[in-house]
Parts: sequence; C-alpha cells; structure tokens
Amino acid sequence: MIPPSIQIDKKQRVNRLQILFFLVFLFFSTIIVRLMQLQIVKGDEFASELMSRSYKNDPIPAMRGNIYDRTGNIIAESRPSFVVVFHEKDTMNKESYISISEKLEKILGPVDRATLLKKMDVGYAFENGNYIRVPRQMPKYLEKELKSDLSPKEMAEIEERRGELEGIEVVMKPIRQYHPNQIAVQAVGYVRPYHVANQLDIGTYKSEQERYLPNQFVGLDGIELSYEAELRGRNGHRLYEVAADQTVVKELETILPERGNDITLTIDQRVQLAIRDSIREFLPKLRSTIFEARYAKSAYVVAIEIKTGKIVSMVSYPEYDPNVWIEGPDQKTYDQIKYAVTNGTIREAPYDARPLTGEAAEMENYKHPRSIVPSGSVIKPITVLLGLQEGIISTNDQWQDNGVYQYGRGSDQIKNDNRKANGMISPEKALQKSSNTYMARIGEELSKRKRGASASILQSYYHAFGLGIQTGVDLPNESRGKQDYLVMNENYGPLAAMVQASFGQQIRATTMQLAQYSATLANKGVRLQPQLVEKITGTDGTIVKSFQPHVLSEFPHPDAYWNLVKEGMVLVTKPGGTAVRAFEGLPYSVAAKTGTSEQDIYVPVTKSDPKTGEKKIQWKMHARITNGVSISYAPANDPKLAVAVVVPEGGYGGRSAAVITRSVYEAYDKYIGLQK
Repeated sequence: MIPPSIQIDKKQRVNRLQILFFLVFLFFSTIIVRLMQLQIVKGDEFASELMSRSYKNDPIPAMRGNIYDRTGNIIAESRPSFVVVFHEKDTMNKESYISISEKLEKILGPVDRATLLKKMDVGYAFENGNYIRVPRQMPKYLEKELKSDLSPKEMAEIEERRGELEGIEVVMKPIRQYHPNQIAVQAVGYVRPYHVANQLDIGTYKSEQERYLPNQFVGLDGIELSYEAELRGRNGHRLYEVAADQTVVKELETILPERGNDITLTIDQRVQLAIRDSIREFLPKLRSTIFEARYAKSAYVVAIEIKTGKIVSMVSYPEYDPNVWIEGPDQKTYDQIKYAVTNGTIREAPYDARPLTGEAAEMENYKHPRSIVPSGSVIKPITVLLGLQEGIISTNDQWQDNGVYQYGRGSDQIKNDNRKANGMISPEKALQKSSNTYMARIGEELSKRKRGASASILQSYYHAFGLGIQTGVDLPNESRGKQDYLVMNENYGPLAAMVQASFGQQIRATTMQLAQYSATLANKGVRLQPQLVEKITGTDGTIVKSFQPHVLSEFPHPDAYWNLVKEGMVLVTKPGGTAVRAFEGLPYSVAAKTGTSEQDIYVPVTKSDPKTGEKKIQWKMHARITNGVSISYAPANDPKLAVAVVVPEGGYGGRSAAVITRSVYEAYDKYIGLQK
C-alpha cells in the first residue's frame, strides 16, 4: 500500500506537468496565430515591400595608365574630372530637351544650346534659330557626356537647379589628356568611348563587352590601341541594396578598380619636337624656293637606333591636337584635323587640302600624292647588292655610262637625270651619281639569266630589307607598301619589270619600311624589329615587361659587298654626290642615298555616255610630279642612327628629304649623342 504522502506528491507532479504542457501549448498557439496573421493578414504588404527592394551595381571606372617618353616626360595621362552627364528619361519630349539645353546654356557658357543638343543626342538640333528633327547617333539609354572639367561655380549652379534639370547629373570620371606640344601624336594614337569603338568594329572590342562601360575611353589608334590590354586597367564596382524609392538600404560589396599599367616609349620628346619644328620651318621655304616643290605640305620621318631597333623619333607631319577627341570634335573641327590624323609613316595619309573643305577638298586631294610614294633611287643599294651577289657585276666592275641605256630590242631606253653621261664608273660611283643606266644594266642581265624567276629573286632581296612586308612595328594597321614590279612582271614580262624596278620606280614603301631598310644596310643584313615601347610598368613602378632587340631575319653577304655599298653611300654626301649640300660641314660621316621619284597623278572626270546619257567616271592624267626621298645612317664607320624621310611633291630628294635628314642627326647628336 502506497503511503498517502507519496500519492499527494505524485498528484502534484502531474498537475505541474499539465500546467507546463498548457503553457507550452499556449506559447506555440500564440506563435502560430502570429505567423498566420503575418502570412494571411499582412502577407501581401510584406511581399510587396520585399519585391520593391532591388540591387544596384554602381560601376567604378578604372584609371587608364599613362604614356611617357624615354626620359620620363608624360605624353598622355589620365586624371579625374567633374563631368556633367545626361540620362534621357522615357517621359521626356521635345519641350523637355529644349528646356534643359536652354537652362544649361546659361550655366555652361560658352557651350551653346546647339552643341548641348548635339551631345544630348535626342533627335533634335538647333540650327538658324529653329529646332529641327535629326537622326539619333547613339542608343537612347546611353549616358551622354556634355562637358568635362566643370568649375566649382558650374557644379554649384547645377546642384541648386537640380529640380529643373531632369536627367542631369554631375559625376567624377577619369579623362584622357595629351601633352599640348603634340608629341608623336599619330604614333601615340587617341581614345574614344567604348560604344564608338564597338560600332566601328575595331580590335577585339566586340568580344570584350563585359570589360567596359559604354562611355569608358578605349584606344582607337596608335599605342593607345596596340597596348589597350595593358593601359585599360580593371573596373571596380559597389553593390547596394536599394528600396523602391532608390534609397540605399545597405552596401553589400565594394571592389575597387585597378589602375592600368604605364607605357614608356622609345621616343625622345626633345628630339621629336626639334625635328617636327624644323619641318614646320623648312616646308614653307621649300615651297617658295623650288618650283617642283610648290605643293609640298607634308613630311614623314622615322629615326631608328641601329643596334637596338628603338625608334627615337616618328614624325607624321602635319600634326594635330588629339585632345579634341575627348569630348568629340564637331564637324568643322573634324574637317580640319582629318588630314593629320592618319600616321603617314606606316600607312597612306591624305594630302593636306586645307583650307579647302567638303567636295573642293576631296577633289584637290586627287591632284596630289599620298604618303606612300615610289621610293626612287634609294632602292639602288639593293640593286648593287643583288648584282654583286648574283655575279652580274664584281667589286672591281667598270662600265661606261653614256647617259642613255637601250635595252630589249634597242627601242626602249632608260635615261639618267637630264641624260647626264657619267663616263667610266664603278658600283660606288654609280651610287654616288645615282646612275639609272648602271642599274638598268643589272636589271636587264637578271631577267636574261633568271627569266621567269627574276621577280621572285628580286622580291627575296626586297623582303630581306623589310620592303613589301610589314616591319613588325607595334602599331595597328601597318601597310606592306606596294610591289608594283610584280604587276608589271605579270603584264609585261620580266625584262620590263626588272629594268624599271632596278632604279626604284616599281616599289612604293612606307617611311617605316625605308628606315628599317636603312638600319639593315648599316647592320650588314641583320634586320631588327622596330621597337616603339621601352618598358611597361605597374602602379608601384615595378617593371611588368621590358623589351629587348628582336632579330627578324639575316641576309649574309661578304663584307666586301657591304663595304662597297657603304662607300658608295658615303660618296653621295661628298663633292659630286647628290646630297653634298645637305650634309656638308658635319663633324661625322653620313652614308646616304637620295631619291627623286616620278609619279603620274590621275584625277576622276565624270562623262556622259553619248548614247545612253549614263554618267561614268573616267581617270584623266593631271600631272607628273616628283617626290623627295632619303635613307641614311651615321656615323658611317660606327653606325648608331638610321633615318628615312619622305617628302611627297618635294622635288629632288637631295634638296628636300636630305635637308630634313640633317636636322634629325643634329637633334639626336644634341640631346643623346651621335658620336658617344
């Protein structure tokens, strides 16, 4: 029998457990009721609030790397700038656009409403006091930059009138700035917004869309394009959680941008500017004193250090201010700079038709040569080497030059300049006197001995010196020049092709190719890749990549052949040579060859068919002009620098290109040292 005290304790424990179970039941019932209330009564409200929250990714553009000359002077740099931008809203109409442009005109003067509307790109323009419809140039959603480098006053006024300026915002962005002295501008290149490069299908931009913001600056030419991957850096971003009213709830993630690497060029700013300034001063004198050069308005120069392939100067004249690309040039500005944008040392650049514009300028351009012209007599050292190597002539060769050479059946003739008879000449004297007849003799004999193989043999010599192939310079869109002798060989046979090619009328080379050719002569057949970049450095100054001389090919010949060609080129600068005046008085010896290439210019003429009345374009002979060309290296006995100069319509090379060449050596000697 259980004692009464134990029965009482057991009953009490049961009661307590029942109370506890009840309290637990009551607690969970309360939670369930509350959850039901949240789910059923306020579920829609909370769901709506949750749906109204979103994420905003705020990109942070990377700062582009700088470009320096070889001595550390900045040529191109990126810096922060306050920029006013326009975001078009779907609710906007013509009145909105006009209102914004008129209000901003008062704040951002001297920028007028016409310019603002054009940059806003909303389908309207302001012309002659009227607002007219025009086509849009860019997608509607893109942010449009209206003006950079805002003053504190402009920013304050925009902030004060924010309520009146819908879609207008002031942001900080990195912008590109180029040296005001215009240092090797075509070699350096320029930048434009990514969406422009994407539309133009330049480089690999289409496949790299995720790397860029629509308005982020990217390279469109020159070093800016070639080294885009090094210069661009990596964009960052901030990720926010935002409410329906776009207020920030919290910042979720921050990834800072990585600045691009810096590029140091082999260009020397001092030498570059000295050469450019000498050209600027020389060309007007040339036009006024030499009748054949009265239309000479451009000059192209490349100077290469022979032992390394480093380009110390690259001038494509005339030049222009690349800073105009930052906000985009208007049509009037573009019409002025378009003749100077192309790098004429590596591809065809147009004749500078300014001050003419429009159709008149276009028609004037047909009347003049572009930057790639027939190379002329500067090719003759290759002809002599070919003659020696193929056994057509010897180092002791003597030949009577009567001023006229008859070949083939005797009816075709090659003449020296002014039919000058040079008498008994050696290969060296043939180079000094620039004898066309001596070279034609080599060309004819090559065609007789090699027949159908003649053109390919000649091509192998040209290619060994970098003519007819790309030089390998680290710039985009380099031309191979034009091998006209191949066309002539196909149409007229090897005899005509080899004779005409022998004295330089059947190949058109870029200035860069001619500079590489000259350096290869100085290097006795060792052809180096032209080098434009010295090094790439990171943000902390450490060297990411350095560049060493790179041999592209070797073309061995006996030293006796190289020495003969050198002596002939030295004689060009001595009394009796074609460039004696240009180089007289220099304290070092120069090995040079000048060229005066003839070129026929044709212009388009529109004529109507007498039967059908249909208009057709025919090409009519306009004029025969002469171009000045020069190649050289110095000092002749210990070569350090090779120089090529092309002056379209410059007349005799000895009076145009050779004079500019002298200024190159003088600038290099002054700032770097030619005889050290």
